[in-house]
Amino acid sequence: MADHLVDTNVLIVGSAAVEPRYGDVSVDADGIEVVFDWLAAFRDDAERKLVLDTAWKIYEEYNRKLNGQHFGLQVVHHKLQACLRTEPVQYDGNGYGVVPPGLAAVDNSDKKFVAAALNDPANVQIVNAADSDWKQHEAALRAHDIVVVELLP
Repeated sequence: MADHLVDTNVLIVGSAAVEPRYGDVSVDADGIEVVFDWLAAFRDDAERKLVLDTAWKIYEEYNRKLNGQHFGLQVVHHKLQACLRTEPVQYDGNGYGVVPPGLAAVDNSDKKFVAAALNDPANVQIVNAADSDWKQHEAALRAHDIVVVELLP
């Protein structure tokens, strides 16, 4: 079973800390429940690790968008104690993860996830709920063996 880089939108949606619209994606109560259930199952599965970068910039983003009352951040804190894996990520002068030229079009805020996944694409998956950018770059990501698990259609 793969370890997971969890996009911040998963934590936000699963915490119901979102308006019915997240970015360009509509999230209804059923969608929130799907993401919440995934987070709960992820939390409870000791075999599945949360992947963060060694510089903790992913965790910093989680903390900027959520607080300790949000279920998504509680899941992260549980995984920090029980099932954490870190991967090195090189950052550029603007603080974005460095990725190969074929992935340069990926949203800057997502490059840290991609850079971490590139270290072990066979064993690390990126999890997304409501960010349409991942789908737009699916072919380029697959060319680098990166799998993005889409929780919502």
